[in-house]
Amino acid sequence: MTVSGLGSAHTPRTPVTPTNRAPRAERAHRNDFDHLTVADRELIFQATGQRVGPGFDPSREPTTSFAAALAAERAATRLAPGQPVTAVYLKDLNRRFDRSGGANPIGPYLSKALDYLSRSGPRRIDVSA
Repeated sequence: MTVSGLGSAHTPRTPVTPTNRAPRAERAHRNDFDHLTVADRELIFQATGQRVGPGFDPSREPTTSFAAALAAERAATRLAPGQPVTAVYLKDLNRRFDRSGGANPIGPYLSKALDYLSRSGPRRIDVSA
């Protein structure tokens, strides 16, 4: 048995991106905490006791897991700009973390956060972000 033409049926293709591409310009350091609204910052304070003001830098100041999780949700746009954090949203976020099998950054602060949300009345869209 003879096999002819091995490897000759394919023509070489050039790469989609050029091999000598110029390096990308370094982006300015993005901080997830910059996406927090005034209402988010107040919720963090009421639930954790931590003040997270504008310009907060988590690499210089310690932060709670609740604040970091909320900032990450905002930065990833799972919470749209101005969309209020509600009790339903926090309970769902807590459930998602519980199901993941890893550490739950919301759990230790959930009851205080829910208590604050119930006392503060209906949530309105916050355009301060």
